[in-house]
Amino acid sequence: MIYLNDQHFDKNYFEQCYQQFKQHNVLGSCQGKRITACISDAALWIALCLYARDHGISVFPLPAGTPEEALRRRAKLSASHYQVMADSMEELLAKIEQISDHENDIEPVLVQMSSGTTGEPKCIDRTWVSIDIELHNYIEHFTDLAQMTAVVACPVNHSYGLICGILASIKRGSEPVIITNFNPKYIINKVRETASPILYSSPALITTITMMVKADQPIHAIMTSGTLMQATWLAQAANKCEKLYQQYGCSEVGCIALGGDIKSIHDQGVPLPHLTVTSGSSSEALEEIIVTTENNTLISTRDLGFLDGNNRLHFISRIDEMINVSGLNVYPAEVEKVVMEMPSISDAVVFKKSHAFGNDQVCLQFVADQEIADDKIRSWCSQYLNKYQVPIQITQVENIERLPNGKVSRKALALA
Repeated sequence: MIYLNDQHFDKNYFEQCYQQFKQHNVLGSCQGKRITACISDAALWIALCLYARDHGISVFPLPAGTPEEALRRRAKLSASHYQVMADSMEELLAKIEQISDHENDIEPVLVQMSSGTTGEPKCIDRTWVSIDIELHNYIEHFTDLAQMTAVVACPVNHSYGLICGILASIKRGSEPVIITNFNPKYIINKVRETASPILYSSPALITTITMMVKADQPIHAIMTSGTLMQATWLAQAANKCEKLYQQYGCSEVGCIALGGDIKSIHDQGVPLPHLTVTSGSSSEALEEIIVTTENNTLISTRDLGFLDGNNRLHFISRIDEMINVSGLNVYPAEVEKVVMEMPSISDAVVFKKSHAFGNDQVCLQFVADQEIADDKIRSWCSQYLNKYQVPIQITQVENIERLPNGKVSRKALALA
């Protein structure tokens, strides 16, 4: 069924887990209930996830290492009936704790958290039925996947790794390789050991891995998602793999678009067939990306983008992250691309800070292997950007803080 690091877990393991769950006084009769679960054993979590899906149970997975108080807070936020934190089957069965007597869920769901990059994270309910529809269309749309084995080096509690990496593989009869040891050398070794691997990971980790891979020994395939890659990172990844894919989605819908032969950091491929996607008509006529699901639910993504003549979706910026300078729009990725092309700079993030009279200031954090004066960066940017796009506040840092999913919280940077 799955590989977890160096260990194989076959169908018999999952059948034994199911049997123990069925005999438990809570899990055996838990249909319609909601459980918040923080389980450090990834194989055990996958077993519980599949059991919940198959037995009408709602589940809210939290990342391993979540503090107990954070578990309680999120369990309450999600209106869960039970919560559990466990490192093993014995702990799981012994520590399930009832915390509420809310009404049962009419439809069982997988609870996901929004990224929280532009506001307070919130709980998103996705029915198991909608996830199954996503999986069917993901597999039908992404036909290349049939010839590859997913190597999942990203969180197993989040939609990207859990649904697209693990559940999609299991549904099509493949055995995904799940990696919880995020040491780049270890990941490279596991990729080398896997036949026709496709590495699912975050842009930041993909960048580190492809820095270490030799150009004459490329990775078979790489999938990136979660946030825009820096242009230099994307070029590096493309040179270190045979096939590069990018996908775009949101917590409410899951995967929205996916494609290969990526031409730019903004290119997200073609929308999945069960979704209707509308947006702008060109890079000069951007509009919010709006998604209509299979049951006619309208989702406003709060992302700006456009669909080109080949129906490929291009994501430009979060609406909340766009910078308004005296009525002129500045898109962070455009400025970051220019900054990253400056010699010695290895990472950069552009964000806004509110200024007087409703105007925003363009702010920059960057990482470099030597000290670079602010004026040199402004001079460099002035050669390639309009005056209003040039960063005003500039800070050199040792590293740029990223969330576990690889995204940068520009809101947090603005408040720092």
